[in-house]
Amino acid sequence: MNKIALHVIVLLAFLFTGCATKTPISSSNSYLVTIKNKQIALADTGFLNHGKAYTNLQIFSAGSILFNLEVTQNVCLDGRCMDKLEFNRLFFENEHYEGMINDILNMQPLYDGKNMAKIEGGFEQEIVLPKSHIIYKVEHKSLYFKDSQNGILIKLKELK
Repeated sequence: MNKIALHVIVLLAFLFTGCATKTPISSSNSYLVTIKNKQIALADTGFLNHGKAYTNLQIFSAGSILFNLEVTQNVCLDGRCMDKLEFNRLFFENEHYEGMINDILNMQPLYDGKNMAKIEGGFEQEIVLPKSHIIYKVEHKSLYFKDSQNGILIKLKELK
C-alpha cells in the first residue's frame, strides 16, 4: 500500500470514529470556571454541557481548549480516560465515592446530603473526612467546591 493511500485510510478512520463518538448535548451553560489542584491551576471562560448520561466541562482561552473533562461511565480528562475512582485518586487525591464528580458537575449534594443546610437558591455542606475537609456550596446555577486539606478548588460562576 502506498503512503498516500495509507494517509487517506487513517484520515477517514479518524473522521468516522470522531463522528461516531459524539454525544448529543441537551443543555449548555457558560461559566467563569476556576479549577485548581496540585497538577493544574486554571481560571477562564468555560462551558458545562449535559446530555443523556454525559457531562462535559471545557475551559477555553483565546478560542483554544485548555481543559476538557468528559464524564460518562468513565471519566476522560484531556483525552486520558479512566474509571471514576481512579479519577478521584488522581484529581481529588482521595478515592471518595464513584459518582462524586457527577454530583459536583450536576450541582447535587455530596455524600447523600451529609451535613447539608438549605440556603436561599441552593444548599451548602461542610464534610470532614479523614483525608479531606470539604466546603461545598451550590447557589442558583453557581457552585463552589473546596477541599482545604488537599488544596483543591472548583468554582463555576454562571455567566449571564
